[in-house]
Amino acid sequence: MRSRILIVDDKEQFSKSLAENLGHFGFTCRTAVTAKDVLRVLPNDPVSAILLDINLGATNGIDLLKRLSAEYKHIPVVMITGYSSIDTAVQSMKLGAVDYVQKPVDLNNLLKILHNVLKLDSVAGSALAAPNSSTIITQSKCMKQLLTKLERIAATSIPVLITGENGTGKELFADYVHFHSARNLSKFEKVNCAAFPESLLDNELFGHEKGAYTGADRDYAGIFERANGGSLFLDEISDMSSSIQAKILRTLQNNEVRRIGGDSTIIVDVRFISATNKNLEELIKAKTFREDLFYRINMATVAVPPLRERREDIPLLIDFFIKEFCRLHGKQLSGIRDQALRKLVDYNWPGNVRELKNTVFYAATLAPAHCIGPNELPYFDSNVPPKTKPIEDSERRLIAECIQRNNSNIKKTAEELHISRNTLYRKLKKYGLR
Repeated sequence: MRSRILIVDDKEQFSKSLAENLGHFGFTCRTAVTAKDVLRVLPNDPVSAILLDINLGATNGIDLLKRLSAEYKHIPVVMITGYSSIDTAVQSMKLGAVDYVQKPVDLNNLLKILHNVLKLDSVAGSALAAPNSSTIITQSKCMKQLLTKLERIAATSIPVLITGENGTGKELFADYVHFHSARNLSKFEKVNCAAFPESLLDNELFGHEKGAYTGADRDYAGIFERANGGSLFLDEISDMSSSIQAKILRTLQNNEVRRIGGDSTIIVDVRFISATNKNLEELIKAKTFREDLFYRINMATVAVPPLRERREDIPLLIDFFIKEFCRLHGKQLSGIRDQALRKLVDYNWPGNVRELKNTVFYAATLAPAHCIGPNELPYFDSNVPPKTKPIEDSERRLIAECIQRNNSNIKKTAEELHISRNTLYRKLKKYGLR
């Protein structure tokens, strides 16, 4: 059972950020703004604990605590307080609160309080001691070493560059850095640079002043401003123009931004995390990526290993994805058969974890029984190496020669190639063969 936490605070952004952080540690959170919201929620939605701010705007958190202590004695209440309200927080414990935390909230301290208050078992306790362990699933030695390295890097504020092939989960590792840092209760903004044309990316990163261009009818804070005090993750950083690279370099050097159409600079404080699946040093030689920006962002470089280099993690990931599929789609599956598992472990996964997830979801959709078998897996050659282009060229030639030799007889061609007719049709379509 996931512990359900009700966060009561009139600052919605604070509640949202705290809920997101606690969610990474296995808690299910919902938020409320007023005492009226709380009293409306509790009768129909039982919770394991309440985090209650002493100051709720026009409402006094102490008055709400008194009512909770009278009507919901079984629900532990942890008070949230500012420095000026410490005396009130101590008083609240006499009125029924089990403990209090001070803003800005020390997440580790709050987790310890919740762990003690809810008397979580040893499994839950170990999850609390290992942030994000529920999202980065591994038993690989190289991955454990990488996570240890990330925790040490996260304790600093230096920029981090995450490299790796497509589908390795670079964004998860960016999450890991943020949630292990001192900024873990602050904002964490993300942008995929490849998803924006140059003009829109410029606007998204740095913002604009009202009247900067046609349609700019109000001031707009860019993502550097929105992430102020927290962390910023730029994915696919190699997909930026040289002019935007220059603006980012200036921002990192001077900790300031200038909005489009603005004359003044705005001071920002962000933890900068970036990622790419390309070799930036080769792009520097090709003069498409700035060398000075590269040396600014790669103070700490982390290379995420491809899935084929940590095959021992594949069974763990398969089990996780099956459970995720069942949770999302309401299907009951107990696991995967040994024969199907061996095929998945032997495959080289050029698309890495993303491809594995898609494959498991596809197989789980087709599984007629309570277990995924080999018949539910899509066709793939378990001996395909990571670089598949030459293999695809050879396969296309083989199929073309075979179907010509059999006078376009699909049945004979499939039998000669030892594949099903459906698979042959799919490959004919893939390679444009008629």
